[in-house]
Amino acid sequence: MNTFWLIAAGLIVVIAAALLLVLLPRLRRMQKNLLSEPKGAMAILTGSQGPVIVGGIAVCLFAMALYFAWTTPGTSTGPQTAKEIGMSPEHVAMIKTLSARLEQNPNDGKGWAMLARSYAVLGRYQEALPAYEKAANLLPNDAVLLVDYAEILATANGKNLQGKPSEIIKSALLIDPNNIKGLNLIGIAAYQAGDYAHAVSYWEKLLQLLPPDSPNAKKINASIATARARIAAGTQPPAQGMMQPATGAEQISGVVKLSPALAGKASPNDTVFVYAKAVSGPPMPIAVIRAQVKDLPQKFVLNDSMAMMPTMKLSNFKEVVISAKVSKSGNATPQSGDLGGEVASVKVGANNVQLVIDKIVP
Repeated sequence: MNTFWLIAAGLIVVIAAALLLVLLPRLRRMQKNLLSEPKGAMAILTGSQGPVIVGGIAVCLFAMALYFAWTTPGTSTGPQTAKEIGMSPEHVAMIKTLSARLEQNPNDGKGWAMLARSYAVLGRYQEALPAYEKAANLLPNDAVLLVDYAEILATANGKNLQGKPSEIIKSALLIDPNNIKGLNLIGIAAYQAGDYAHAVSYWEKLLQLLPPDSPNAKKINASIATARARIAAGTQPPAQGMMQPATGAEQISGVVKLSPALAGKASPNDTVFVYAKAVSGPPMPIAVIRAQVKDLPQKFVLNDSMAMMPTMKLSNFKEVVISAKVSKSGNATPQSGDLGGEVASVKVGANNVQLVIDKIVP
């Protein structure tokens, strides 16, 4: 119950107490004079202060009705649904209004794009994706929209740009070959696939569109240098699946397993994410791999080839947090009901890390 309702409840109590102080003497009078009083029972009860008393009763009844309407599950007067938890009243009102408008006009591509971006800003990627898909179908020549759609699709899938996200980005670049975000993302997609030559090609084109001394240009130059170093070293593309070939001290290996106590809460085809994050710093994973519950227990190796960004690699850190998550939705963003586990402060180069999924995300 928020501050408003605490105040409202207090007012109800005060008004009710005041009404009792006024009404009790009149009830005694009514009891004595009911037979002889020509005004009738209600007139005796209210007297000259009738409007005040009636108004007070009305306020009490209205406040109580409004309170129960707000707090009763299934009503539409307050943010009670799971989708609305964590959103401000302004966001709730805006999304409800926009959704209602789209029900009346489902062919409003710009409206779907606005709804999709609203969900994306809130980090509600699984709700953003259907809206992005509808917007993209209605506005197939909007390169900016397509790139945004691909980015959120990849974000919801553990930052993986392979497959559909890459296809969408390529479609956007056919419409606008100089789309800056599109060129950066398609370069990252090529890097993730181990196609370092194409990654360099995309990023070199991107550099021509950026101010030479800008922070973004410096980051792209660093990414190009990393990709060229991999070409020179003959580095192979990352292998598929949980097992990743890697050697040396710039990796972490171990086994991930599901606690027997939670075995009944996971299905064989639920997605499993294993990832490394900085002990302190940005929440974005440094390296991530995925499998399914049916693969557990499973050996894993995290190394630089799984980097989400070429400039943010496992070898850049001395210690990391190793986490695992079981997601029924396949969404990398933690959601209530997901299963998780972690090992804090793991030194890069560690072997035989025992990672147990033993908690339920609240």
